[in-house]
Amino acid sequence: MDNPLTLNALFRFQDDAAAHNLSQSEHLRELVAYVEDSVALLADCLFSMHFPTHKQHALRVLGADAVTGIVSSVRAGLWGNLPEAAVLLRAALETISIVAAAVEAREYESLATELASARLRRHDYARSKAKLGDLGARIDRLRGRLSEVGAHSTGTRLKFSSYEIEGQLFDRVGAALDPTAAELALAMAPDVCLHFLDTCVKAYDQEGTPFPDRIRLSELRARFEECKGRAGRGEPTESDNQ
Repeated sequence: MDNPLTLNALFRFQDDAAAHNLSQSEHLRELVAYVEDSVALLADCLFSMHFPTHKQHALRVLGADAVTGIVSSVRAGLWGNLPEAAVLLRAALETISIVAAAVEAREYESLATELASARLRRHDYARSKAKLGDLGARIDRLRGRLSEVGAHSTGTRLKFSSYEIEGQLFDRVGAALDPTAAELALAMAPDVCLHFLDTCVKAYDQEGTPFPDRIRLSELRARFEECKGRAGRGEPTESDNQ
């Protein structure tokens, strides 16, 4: 990294770390490709909707927020910043769960009203995950894992304050040359993407409107199982939950 330690130097180091981490891990490249294709399909879903006004507004507002969280999480993860990536992905997961509960109950008008007031009451995360039953419980466990890694100054978070290269320890400041941490940071992104895609399918089916591309969705489902199988971490998956 350049000296002195400046923002521009840190920004360059983040780009270098992302390139390094990608070059060192085939699984990381696979995870990035999965998220890239998922986000492309999610964008098609969000921008091709022709739903009633309240429904379209709620899905577009929350959908844009969720996609932003996913993309930002992947970016931070590529830098080797596992705790920061977990925080961003947790926010996306919460947003998607709010959407999922609203879709299940068809509560679009009340959700749009609460969005306009900038205050979620009936549609906050806690109430939304409760409405999702067993799926909500599984999602909440995933949220708990993300919280433990990133949301607070826990021992788990602080474990990633340094990283090792050839037996030498380095402080993680802005980024880390640590492909293992990058893999961990992106490991749950496919779950969150598929959770959102499943919700979009239900929203389209309610209107009797063709989903933008079911073939691409089927391919993503197949690749999801392969990604999770390779990771071998036994996390709850959305394909199991549906």
